[in-house]
Amino acid sequence: MLDTGELPVEVVIVSSTDNARTYYAKDGTRTCHSVDGVAPCSDSKEPQSKKCTICFHNQWGSKITPNGKRGKGCSEFSQLQLLQPDTPHDMLSLRVPSASLKALRDYTKSIISRGERLNCVVTKIDATQETTRTQLTFRVIRFLEDGELNNLIEASKIVVSSFTATDGYTH
Repeated sequence: MLDTGELPVEVVIVSSTDNARTYYAKDGTRTCHSVDGVAPCSDSKEPQSKKCTICFHNQWGSKITPNGKRGKGCSEFSQLQLLQPDTPHDMLSLRVPSASLKALRDYTKSIISRGERLNCVVTKIDATQETTRTQLTFRVIRFLEDGELNNLIEASKIVVSSFTATDGYTH
């Protein structure tokens, strides 16, 4: 999992899971979660509702932020699967928080309006710290050449050992 402290990074967004949701109890434990924003997952510890749309924690005002603003108790996010063009054997994952979802949607729309797919672009993802939250930004670096995406995906399937090769003896 990529942390915002490791940004900026230049990557290809291979896939994304949108409308995911998570609700944390007051003690910080994840109580309920959904991968599609429709209904809680079957492995949720304590599902808060049968459907996300009618859940109390998914309503504005169900949480008051540290700076006194209304928010939702259940946080919405997107999960991105990323490949770095220079190290394609390392698949990365990045959680896009609710504060950055509009920026991600606007970026996706701008790519689609050019007639391209999100996985055909090298994107620079950066983080800027605002007063109470981190805001992610997305910017086009370049468009992939023909076949470059397939080469990256194939290279990501190659298993690279984290151990150095030895002759079997300790020296």
